Amino acid sequence: MDLYLNGSILDPAQAHISVFDRGFLFGDGVYEVVRFFDRFGVALDLHTRRLARSLALAGIEGFDPHSFPQICQALLAHDNLQNATIYLQVTRGVATSRNHIPSPGMMPTVVAIATPAEPLDSLTAPQEISAITAEDLRWRLCEIKTIALMGNVLHLIDADSKGASEAILHRGGFVGEGAYSNVAISLDGVFVTPPISDEPPILHGTARADLLSAARRLGLPCESRRVSLDELRCAREVMISSSRRLVSSVVKLDGVCVGSGQAGPMSIALFHECCQSIRLAMGEQQAAVSTPVSA
Repeated sequence: MDLYLNGSILDPAQAHISVFDRGFLFGDGVYEVVRFFDRFGVALDLHTRRLARSLALAGIEGFDPHSFPQICQALLAHDNLQNATIYLQVTRGVATSRNHIPSPGMMPTVVAIATPAEPLDSLTAPQEISAITAEDLRWRLCEIKTIALMGNVLHLIDADSKGASEAILHRGGFVGEGAYSNVAISLDGVFVTPPISDEPPILHGTARADLLSAARRLGLPCESRRVSLDELRCAREVMISSSRRLVSSVVKLDGVCVGSGQAGPMSIALFHECCQSIRLAMGEQQAAVSTPVSA
């Protein structure tokens, strides 16, 4: 697969980035990951707005986040991909030396990589996963989707060593988010998810927004509020949401079965509602493209 680098689509062997790029030296950059089904970008508008927010909060200038959809479509067409995930990374750019304070007027480095993925019809049920809980050791500005992910990686290495694939992170006894996902629970039949505006904030997850919308469409009582560790551990269902897998069901937490030890009815219903919402949006996009413009 070829990749996008600073306005050109190149073979990876031809793509070169300076060792003085601040992304390499300092992790000084932001990113987005979007899931595409039949070249339809799920929540692409939300990803674009979040990218703009991350760039603004990080003070990275010189890249128009609204060009993100065009970059994605160009890369999908070039690689002849229908179903993929696209990773976009924007760093502050290349300096002349390793200096903590960036030079004024730097041009950002923009990279986009498409990875083939399964089509929507192959997603038939929520993925069942194991997770651990861990005190959140990352920095406080988690609303910035930064490329400096060592804190997340260390939590995931810890989870992997314990036979799990996600770490649900907590601060002061309250759940924040996962190392790569947002979190929700079923508590007495109520869909509950931590608020994005808590202090410190968590990532404004696009899949979290889709999941919350799906819960409301299904008529589920919904709450966006603080979730204690005790509530997490006694929840009938624990779910995580991410752009790659939509909704996954945590069936084991810290080695203990959650509920029946299988994906529960709320997780399953939300998964199918999210898939159906994507199908409808794909159909609307295709209808808009095929509708002739009146003279």
